[in-house]
Amino acid sequence: MRYDTTLKTLFQAPPPQLLQLLVGGQARTMLSVEYPTVQMRRPDLVVRLTDGRLYHLELQSTNDPAMPWRMLEYFALLCQSYGQAPLQQVLYVGEAPLTMPARLAYPTLAFQYESIDIRTLDGAALLTSPSLEDNILALLCRLRNPRVAVQHLLARIAGLVETARADALAKLVILAGLRRLHPVVREEIQQMPITINIQENPFLREIFEEGRQEGRQEGRQEEGSVLLGRLLAHRFGPLPPWAQQQLAGADLAALEAWGLRLFEATSLEEVLRTP
Repeated sequence: MRYDTTLKTLFQAPPPQLLQLLVGGQARTMLSVEYPTVQMRRPDLVVRLTDGRLYHLELQSTNDPAMPWRMLEYFALLCQSYGQAPLQQVLYVGEAPLTMPARLAYPTLAFQYESIDIRTLDGAALLTSPSLEDNILALLCRLRNPRVAVQHLLARIAGLVETARADALAKLVILAGLRRLHPVVREEIQQMPITINIQENPFLREIFEEGRQEGRQEGRQEEGSVLLGRLLAHRFGPLPPWAQQQLAGADLAALEAWGLRLFEATSLEEVLRTP
């Protein structure tokens, strides 16, 4: 939900460069569309393009097997409202590979639309856009160097007024989670030439607290690995490379289990066996 909400706020004004990449055109009119039913239906983006086409875009961060039915419902509602068949696309922004279907095929029904994984789009084009929404969405696209992209984004955000800066940083941090870029974003935010009150922003506070927790966890794992390695070497002699690698990659649960076996096992292999 957090990803979906953030993405939809970026589409309150259609990102111009992203629309150019998706449909080769620009929005002429933003259309407000909402259909009251038993369950409220509100498309993510419906615009009238400059060439007259009716364009409907849905954002999706998970693989939903029911997506074709939702798109068909929107297709029928938009045709009824505007008397024109919409050009429809689903823009997939999730972390897992895109696997959801984009068509329905029955003896009396054939329906399809275009489903696009945003990672197939060139992020460089969005980074150079004058639209900040385009710039932030670039983080989800194909990037040659994600760290350089984060640096570019933060330089752009640093020039905003304080309120807008905090809002843009929150969106950047949230979307970074879809590409596992939180560590990069944390490091680069700390290098920004401006002061940010992290405690006043719940999203920034959360991501920096996660970083501290990860650091403490890694420290405990390293200490446990070194200590157990010394005890094993004292009992069984110098550790072979395979044992050193196994210790270095172990989590705290494995280190604890091996430590409990240490004084009962008769060999190094018996101590370090996996469950």
